Amino acid sequence: MTIVVSVCFRLALWQWQRAQEKQGYLTQIAMRSDKQWWKAVSEPELLQGATATISGHIDTSKWWLLDNQIVEGQIGYDLIVLFLPQGHTEYHALNLGFIAGGQDRKRLPIFELPTDRVSVNVEFKIGEWSGFTLATAPNQSAHHDNVLQYLDHAFFGLDTGHQISPLLMIAKQAVFSGVRPHYQAVVMSPDKHRAYALQWLLIGISAGVIAFFAYKHKNQGASHNE
Repeated sequence: MTIVVSVCFRLALWQWQRAQEKQGYLTQIAMRSDKQWWKAVSEPELLQGATATISGHIDTSKWWLLDNQIVEGQIGYDLIVLFLPQGHTEYHALNLGFIAGGQDRKRLPIFELPTDRVSVNVEFKIGEWSGFTLATAPNQSAHHDNVLQYLDHAFFGLDTGHQISPLLMIAKQAVFSGVRPHYQAVVMSPDKHRAYALQWLLIGISAGVIAFFAYKHKNQGASHNE
């Protein structure tokens, strides 16, 4: 039982430390200006769910459509472009949001990407871009090589020849009419970490109390038998 109590307390401490660490990063992010702050974060995974307003240009020479998206019952795609933040040489894959598809799968939606500099409020997605998929390659469409089944960091670099950042950007507001941002990140907030810390602490205390009374009952029983 001592081992169980010890493990619970260690887990509680770990969750509390993660909460403090994440709160510290979020506080730093909130206090920074719209400079290149995301480049200064030592642990990129902590950027999951963080937002920033970034100015730059969309590469209008190449774009992709992420297939099989459904928003408010409408079938379509997510529009993916390459975005070059101002003052940078590294491109970022940017999900501009949902764009409706037509009845004919052979015909792609018609839209016009902005050519001037734009400011985009983005949210960062860190780690595996693809999620669950049965496809063996991103571009397996029967009709179009720029219709993708999933997103893959290496694919964009090979397809364009550009250096692509591992930080996937997702637009939080429409850059032009016809696209609807809809992504909702699953992020464990500092409060969630604190709740888990409290949970593990209470489990550890409960285990300790049960062990104490069990030991006390055992000793009392032994005393009565003497």
